[in-house]
Amino acid sequence: MIKFYCFGLWVTALFFLQNCQSSQDFHIDRQNPGAVWLSPDEPEYVGLAVRDLLEDIAKITGGKMELVTDFEECSGDCIAIGTIGSDGIAALLSKDRLDSLQGQWERYAVQQSGSRIVIAGSNARGTMFGIYHFLEQYLGVDPLHFWTDYEPDKLDDIRLKEIDYLSPEPDFRFRGWFINDEDLLTEWKEGGGIRTIDYPYYGQVVTPEVIRKVVEAAVRLRYNLIIPASFVDIRNPPEERLVAEASRRGLYVSMHHIEPMGVSAFGYQNFWKEKGEEPLFSFYSEPEKLKETWRHYAERWATYPDVIWQIGLRGIADRPMWLADPGVPQSDADRGRIISEAMFAQKQIIREVTGEEDPLMTTTLWAEGAYFNEKGFLQIPEGVMVIFADNSPGWVWQPDFYDTERETDRLYGVYYHHQLWGSGPHLVQAVPPAKTYELFTEARKRNSDEYAIMNVSNIREFPLALEASTAMLWDMDDFDPAAFLDEWCARRFPAAPKATVAAYQKFFESYQLVGEKKIPGFLDGQQRIRGLSLLRQLKEQIEDINRFRSRQKAEAAKKRPADAFRKSLSDTNPAGAMPLAKAIPILERQLADLATSRELAEVASAQLEGRQQAFFQTNLEAQIQIQVGLGQWLHALMQARLMMDNEDAAKAGLFLQEALQAFETIRAGQELATRGKWKDWYRGDKKMNLQNLEEQTGNINTLIRSEK
Repeated sequence: MIKFYCFGLWVTALFFLQNCQSSQDFHIDRQNPGAVWLSPDEPEYVGLAVRDLLEDIAKITGGKMELVTDFEECSGDCIAIGTIGSDGIAALLSKDRLDSLQGQWERYAVQQSGSRIVIAGSNARGTMFGIYHFLEQYLGVDPLHFWTDYEPDKLDDIRLKEIDYLSPEPDFRFRGWFINDEDLLTEWKEGGGIRTIDYPYYGQVVTPEVIRKVVEAAVRLRYNLIIPASFVDIRNPPEERLVAEASRRGLYVSMHHIEPMGVSAFGYQNFWKEKGEEPLFSFYSEPEKLKETWRHYAERWATYPDVIWQIGLRGIADRPMWLADPGVPQSDADRGRIISEAMFAQKQIIREVTGEEDPLMTTTLWAEGAYFNEKGFLQIPEGVMVIFADNSPGWVWQPDFYDTERETDRLYGVYYHHQLWGSGPHLVQAVPPAKTYELFTEARKRNSDEYAIMNVSNIREFPLALEASTAMLWDMDDFDPAAFLDEWCARRFPAAPKATVAAYQKFFESYQLVGEKKIPGFLDGQQRIRGLSLLRQLKEQIEDINRFRSRQKAEAAKKRPADAFRKSLSDTNPAGAMPLAKAIPILERQLADLATSRELAEVASAQLEGRQQAFFQTNLEAQIQIQVGLGQWLHALMQARLMMDNEDAAKAGLFLQEALQAFETIRAGQELATRGKWKDWYRGDKKMNLQNLEEQTGNINTLIRSEK
């Protein structure tokens, strides 16, 4: 396992760095900052990693290393950096290390010879990752420092010796982030540019400053792939900048599964509005319009290196394509055929635009795509990677993952949710490293380890998940979830490692598992959905109880047929329709366990101070309070609904007041997470939209009081 010891073990690091006095040590300080030689053959992203190296060392020692271009100047205390095929670097490595790097994917070595340190990669990305490994492992730089506020410790000098490290070759070839449902990122900072999109959750683009910090964190954690936003329209310069910043950092860039070829329904509509037309977004009714749009967007995307093309066919705003065109055939077989025909057309366009015989392509089997694949209604073009998805979130793969026979000449990967807006988690983490490891282990066993893209939303809520995931994706065999959590807490919170482990463990265990598949039933998004439904029901009950009962009976008598989309997502919210009498005790158990985790967190927090305490409060205590407040709100609404069923409006009103009071707990949690530079972090909260939940609850409370 790539162990992320880094910035927590300050006492050990200081002893090691300050007490190794051999004349053969690598030694730099403010007065003698040393030099860095970078092979002239390296791409820009390796140069950017070297810039990070220079800046980080300056933060630590106060001295600025000199970047030299002539290898003869790399004498004394010097770091030499380059890819093994570039000029000069191979001669600096031992033969066994050089042999180990030949022909490998993103492997790297860090080797010391006297006062010189050599960082070399099997390819350029391997070299970049070697730089960040060196910074983290030997200089104590947190890869997520911007997001965690763990800046590196200042030292009088740096002394290193006997470094000889060879990384494994990563078990998953492509490892990436999907910046999805990024409502907080988009509005935390102003000035990113406007998005022309008929969608209520996004009005502006993530700012250049923020997207640079996102992609920097990704490469520092040794990820090599990113989908940089939801609904990217590369024709809009502020949105294209997201792609450009990611590409500049050496990341493969790809597209959301609802925007195959880089074309969402919103981009398509904008494209044709500029031509004075408003055609249906439909490959069935307007195939030539879509092909023209796909080709135009493909030509724009193809200007960037290392694109992993997404192909497929979906509708408007993460819905199936038939909802955008009522004329689409009704049978699943016909719908699967239309999607298949679109994929073949897309592959042909990509080959023509790129001039590549076998461009990197994926199709992500999310929602109805997974269902159609399971039933055998999809024909996927040769050379396209098949990406299976979970939808639970993060708990189980969909049935097609298990039922699909793997073709020997096809590659497979996975799409995994650390975040899943709608059913959650969104504002509060929920998936423990052990569960992620379980699912990635299954992916590897079933030959689905070419590609892993993870939905990570706004980044800041999920540092534990991001660090654990990169460690396991690089080296599954050497990853142990329990040991990782112990090590992570020892690094992050060295003043209270055992107490923080206990708090995190109890927090993750607090989520109550329900349904046949035993997945969480009361995540933040799931509670929001159920709560909004209860508010609508309470409004109807208060206004006219008899009409409400009549409508309830009529709806119960209906048997609404579920289409492939609804069938595929039927287990995302397993407690959503659970009878109140059954749901309330389960939610009460979750609240009781959360109360215990909150107590454990308070005990741990009291042992911490400074940045350790600040991060612990942000990453765990704040999230516990938000989840507790949402649970209290939902519990009170459930009780109010029961009281209205019994025609006891007075007691229902008391529970509605409790529901309103729960938002005080939520706000207290948010206050812990909005200090310093994070003051406006929740300004863009449009997905969970807690302000709206409170307003609607207040409206129902006012209504019931006026009806008394």
